[in-house]
This record gives sequence, C-alpha cells and structure tokens, in this order.
Amino acid sequence: MIKTLLKTLLLLAAISYLVFAIVKVSRPADELVCTGVEYIFTDSVGNMLVDPSSVELLLGKHKIAPKGKTLGEIDIRDIERLLSESPYIDTVTCYHTASGKLCIRIQPKHALLHVYAQNGDEFYVGEAGDIMPAGDLSSDLPIVTGDVSRKYASTRLIQLGTFLRDDPYWSRQAQQIHITPKGEVEIIPGISDQRILLGEPKNIADKLERVRLFYEKGMPKTGWNKYNTVNAAYKGQIICTKK
Repeated sequence: MIKTLLKTLLLLAAISYLVFAIVKVSRPADELVCTGVEYIFTDSVGNMLVDPSSVELLLGKHKIAPKGKTLGEIDIRDIERLLSESPYIDTVTCYHTASGKLCIRIQPKHALLHVYAQNGDEFYVGEAGDIMPAGDLSSDLPIVTGDVSRKYASTRLIQLGTFLRDDPYWSRQAQQIHITPKGEVEIIPGISDQRILLGEPKNIADKLERVRLFYEKGMPKTGWNKYNTVNAAYKGQIICTKK
C-alpha cells in the first residue's frame, strides 16, 4: 500500500510539474510586446491591387494597431478574418515570431484587365473571373472600354486577359481593348492607329499570332499607314481595309 501511494504521489507531482512548466513557458509569449509587423506577399509577380500601406490603412480603419501591444492582446484570428474580406486578397495567415514580431502572410489576387465600361462602371477582372472594385493603387493593365458588362467581362474576357498577360509581344502592344455592341473585340495597338478586329473573344492565341506575323513580315513591305483595320476574326485569314 505504501509503495502504491508513493508511486501515485510521484505521478501526481510529475503531472503538476509538467503543467507548471507549460504555463511558465507559454506565459512569457503572451506577455511579449509586439515589436512590429512584417507583411509577406506570396506570389507577388503580376498586378497586385494591395500592398503593405493599403493593409495598414485597412487595419487602422478598424482600430487594429498590433505594435506595442502584448501578443496576448492581439487577436490574430480577427486580423485574418478582416483581411480575408478584402476583395484584393485571396488568403491570409498571421503568426508571431519568438522575437515578438507579428507576421502577416498574404496571398493576393491578381488582376488581368481594367474595365472602363461605357455605362460608367469601372472595375478590375481577376484571373479567376472575379470582379474587383477599382482601387487606389495604380496598375499597368490593359484597358477595356465599350459595351462591356460585368458578366461579359468575367466569362468572356478571361482567355484574352490571360493571353495578353503571358505573351511578351502583345503584353506591350495591346494598350486598349474595345468591345462593340455585338460583343466583338477590337484591339488598338501601341505601334499604329489601326484597329485589330478579332470578332468573338475566342481562339485568341491563333488570331493574334496571325496578326503578329503579318506585322513582322507584311507591314514593312506595305507600310504602316496603308490600312485602317486588320481583321483576324476569320480562321486562317487576315483581311485589311485601306484608309
């Protein structure tokens, strides 16, 4: 009986010490003062519509200022929830370092096109077809004008926007895209005042590759000022209209 009692007391003492040690180790972390905030943007290549300044401004509007507070006072889940509601942020994760710095890791959304519709609506079109409000940050995006609704932009223009983003030649040349009342695409290139007619926004790579070859091989012979429009809407053809 005495041996059993001693074993029980020793076990309880060991458990008590373990609990004490855990509390003692965790308590200083909660009492550690936040020395600053570090913003880490993953996959930052491309047109981001959010940066550290805009994140700080958003936190400030909600009276969230982590620096100077103890880590126990900072609700990182609340910060994650708030930032995740931004239309420009895909995912966000918050954590703190042993030195007391709060790290906010952000996966931003990337825009493909900047739309100025003729009805006055202005918005960005994201890679997944998501519509984002026009923000304060400037962006180097192709401009889309004309008769373009949000539904049309999010469903019909993703192929075009993705191609222009990824193609080195056309990412420089396609400065403006115009959508006609029929839903057809016209591109106004930066190298001339011509209009490139693409018809419906499909088979974009094939159409613009034909135009590129025509520009590189045909235009030097005929002259850049000869034609008013270059039509690549029809398969395997380039049809030009003279000025």
